[in-house]
Amino acid sequence: MFKYTIIGTFILFFLYNPNGQAQDIYLDTNWKYSFQDSVAFASADFDDAAWLEKSGNALIFTSKELTSPTYTCWLRKTFTISSALKKKLGKTGALSLFLGRIYQSDVFYFNGVLVGKTGSSDPKRAYLLDEKNIRWDKPNTVAFQMKYWGGKCGIEAAPPYIGPAVVANIFSFSSSAEGAERKKQVKNKKAVYICTVVNNTSKAAKGALNATFYDFSNNILKTTKQEVVLSAGQNAVRFPFTSLSNFLKVTYTLSVPELNYSAIWNDEFGYNDVTYKAAKPLIANKIKEQFLPPDIAQQSIKGWLGARLEANEEQRLHHVDEEALLAGFINKPGVHPWIGEHVGKFLEAATNAYELSKNKAFKTQIDRTAQQWIAAQLEDGYLGTYSLENHWTSWDVWSHKYDIIGLLRYYEMSGFQPALSTARKTGDLLCKTFGKNAGQKDIIKSGTHVGMAATSILEPMVDLYRFTGDKKYLDFCLYLVESMEQPHGPKIISTLNANGGRVDKTANSKAYEMMSNLVGLLKLYKVTADEKYLKPGQLAWQDIITNRLYITGTTSSFEHFKDNDVLPAGQKDNVGEGCVTTTWLQLNYHLLSITGDIKFLNELERSSYNQLTAAENPQSGCVSYFTPLSGIKPFSCNITCCMSSVPRGIAMIPLFTNGKINNNPSFLLYQAGTYTTTVNNNKISFVTTTDFPKNGDISIKINTDKPFSSALNFRKPYWATDFTMTINGEKQTIKDTETLILNRTWKKEDVIALHFSMPIRILDGGKTYPNYVALQRGPQVLSFDKNINNDINIEDISLNSKEIQLETTPSVLPEKWVGSQAYQVKAMVNKENKNIILVPFADASQTGGMITTWIKKEGK
Repeated sequence: MFKYTIIGTFILFFLYNPNGQAQDIYLDTNWKYSFQDSVAFASADFDDAAWLEKSGNALIFTSKELTSPTYTCWLRKTFTISSALKKKLGKTGALSLFLGRIYQSDVFYFNGVLVGKTGSSDPKRAYLLDEKNIRWDKPNTVAFQMKYWGGKCGIEAAPPYIGPAVVANIFSFSSSAEGAERKKQVKNKKAVYICTVVNNTSKAAKGALNATFYDFSNNILKTTKQEVVLSAGQNAVRFPFTSLSNFLKVTYTLSVPELNYSAIWNDEFGYNDVTYKAAKPLIANKIKEQFLPPDIAQQSIKGWLGARLEANEEQRLHHVDEEALLAGFINKPGVHPWIGEHVGKFLEAATNAYELSKNKAFKTQIDRTAQQWIAAQLEDGYLGTYSLENHWTSWDVWSHKYDIIGLLRYYEMSGFQPALSTARKTGDLLCKTFGKNAGQKDIIKSGTHVGMAATSILEPMVDLYRFTGDKKYLDFCLYLVESMEQPHGPKIISTLNANGGRVDKTANSKAYEMMSNLVGLLKLYKVTADEKYLKPGQLAWQDIITNRLYITGTTSSFEHFKDNDVLPAGQKDNVGEGCVTTTWLQLNYHLLSITGDIKFLNELERSSYNQLTAAENPQSGCVSYFTPLSGIKPFSCNITCCMSSVPRGIAMIPLFTNGKINNNPSFLLYQAGTYTTTVNNNKISFVTTTDFPKNGDISIKINTDKPFSSALNFRKPYWATDFTMTINGEKQTIKDTETLILNRTWKKEDVIALHFSMPIRILDGGKTYPNYVALQRGPQVLSFDKNINNDINIEDISLNSKEIQLETTPSVLPEKWVGSQAYQVKAMVNKENKNIILVPFADASQTGGMITTWIKKEGK
C-alpha cells in the first residue's frame, strides 16, 4: 500500500566499495582469530599473541575449521591510522570500516569501544569510527565477535578497508509518540509524534524533515514540515497531530541538500476494528477428500492436549513481539534473512488458536498485526524484508510463501478483504517476476537448497488459486513443478519416483524444504486430481516411516534426512528441527484428508503427544529449535524459524482431534471437550468426558434436538488393548479393525462408553541404540528426568525389559510442573534395585533437567 525507501543504519550494505581510493587503508595482512569466547577479547590491550592467524584476503572459515561449541569466532587486528587521513575525510568528516558480508551476525569493537552490532540479513557492513576514539599515527585495534551457523563463518569479499564515510552511513533514525501507542487505537487523540535523527559525526548539517500521516486506505490526513540542524547527537523533531483514524501510518522524509541526501523512515500506530465473516474458497477441490476437519470454532478441547493448546496461546503466541516481527517490513531490511517468514507463521497459528479460544484480547492482537503488516506492502506488491537490490535473493521467495499462507488463513477466518487483496498483489508480483519469458527470473536460482526453498511457494499459490479463482495462479503452480525438474533443480518428483522414495537420496536431503514441497504437491493434487502429484508424497512418507522416523514422531538430524535407521537422539545431534516436525505433521494431515487412512492419523497422534509438544515449554512458552530425546531441551524465547513453526504445529491439532471420515462423524484422539457438527442438516454436539491419557475410560454424550440416523466412527488406537464399548450400558460387538463403525438412530442423551487398556510397549533402540530400550504408554513415550530423580545419574540406569511395571506416582512432581503424569518403575542403578520416575517425553525437561528416553537394557 505504501511506497518508501529506507535510511540510516539500515542501509549500510550500499557502502561496500571494492574500488577504494588511494587514501583507503586495506587490512589485507594477517588477522588473529580464536574460537573461544570472552568479553576480554574486545579490549585493545588484550594479548592475542597465542592466537592463530589468517590472511586478510581470505577471512572465511569452513566447517572443517570451525570448532567452537558456542558457534562463536573472534577476529582481531592491530594497525596504524595515519593522521594524513584527517585532510581526506570528505564531506562527511568521518571514517568508516568497510566490510563484505559477515557470516552470520557480529559485534564490532574499535579500540575496546563497542561501535555496533549487525544481524545476519545485512549482506555488507560499514561501521563508523568516532574520531575521538582514533589513535592517530598509533596502533589501533579492531575486534569482531561473530556468531555463525550452517558451517560457515567469516568475512566475505575480504579484505576489509578503512576510508572516508559515505553520506548514507552517518545518519540513523528512530521514532516514537507521546499520547499514542502502537498497540492501541489512536482515533481523535491529540498526540505528539517524534522522529529522532542522530548525526553520528561531529560535522553539523542543515536539512528539512517532513511528516506525512496516512489512514489504512492510504489517504493522506496531514503533511507538515520542519527545518532541522543536524548537529552531533540526537535531534528529536516533534509533530503534534490529532488522528482521524484508528489506524495511523506516519512517514518521515529527511532531505539534506548540502549532502545531496534524502531518505524515509516509517512508523505505524493502532488498528481498525474488524467484524469477522468467514470466507470460503471459490474453487472446489477436484478430488473428494475422505477426511474433513471439524470446524475449529465449534470445538472445545480440554484434558492434556487442551492444556497444551492453552499454553501455546497464552504463553507463546500472545507474547510474540509484534514490533520485532513487523520492523523489517515497515523499515527494510530486517535483522536476519528469514525474519520475513515469522508474521505469516504467527498469523496462521494465531487464527487457529483464536477460533478455538475466542479470546477477545487475542483477536485485537491478530487484527492489529495483520493491518500493520498489510500497510507495509509496497506498491508493486512486494511484501518482504530485503533491501531493493537484494529482492528475490536468499530467503525472499520463501518468506513470501509464509506471507500468503498467513494472509489467506486470516482472510478465511475474518473475510477481511485487504488481506485477500494483499495476498493477490504478492501473487501477481511473483507471477510477473518468475517464469520462462524474457526478462523473468528462474525461481530455482532465487532461493536456497537446490531451489527447494523457493519452489515451496507452490503450497500457498494453490490456495491463492482456490480463493480467487484466477487461473494464472494455477499456471504459476505448474511452472513451479516444471522448474523443480530442471537439470539444476531439486528434481523431487523424478528422483523419488526413481529411487523408491528415498528422501535421503533426493536433492540435498534437506528435510524441511523437501517436505514443504511435498505438501504443495499434495495440495496441487487436490485441485487437479493428477496422480503424479500424489505419488511422491506417498513414497516419501513410506520411506520416512520405515527408515527415518524417531519414536517421538519427527525426522532429520542436523536438518537433513540421514541414512537408513540412523537416528541419533542426543543433544549434540540436532534432533528433529521444530520446522521439520511441523511440516511432517502437515504432510500426514493432507495424506489423511486425501485418503481417510488411519495410519496417517496414527502419525499425527505420535507427533502431537510427543515431539511437537515436547518442543514447547508449557511453563514459559519458550521453544527448542532441536529437541533431543537425550540431553537438556534447549528452550529459547528468541525469534527463529522453529520458534515460529512449533506454535504453528500445535495450533493445527484441533484440525484432527475429531472430524468426518467418509462424511461420518469420527472420534480420533479422545480428548475431553465438545465436538459440534452437522448430520443431515441437524446440529449435533458430542460431549466427551475423560482423564485420557491417564486412563482409557471415555464417555461421549450426544446432544441433539431430534433423533438422527448416521454412522459414527470410533478409532481403535494401535497401542490399545481390551477395547470395549457400551451404548446406554448395553455392550457392543467389537470387530478387529482399526476403526469401529456404528450405524443406528441416535437420540438426545445417548451415552457411548469406551474402555481400553494402555499396556507398556517396549521400543527397541535399533541400529543407532543397540541394547537400549524406550517405553511407550498409550500414545506417550516416557522419559527419565534427572530433576525428578535427584540422586540418580542417567548413565547408571538399566532396565529389565521383560519385567516392567509402572506405578502412578504424581506426588513426586515439582511445584508449578505442567502435567500430572509420573510413573515409578524398578530399575538397576549401579547394580542396586531402585525405583526411578518416568514422565511423558513432552513434559520432561520443562525445569531444565537432563533427560533420557533411551535406557540401557539390564546387563548390557
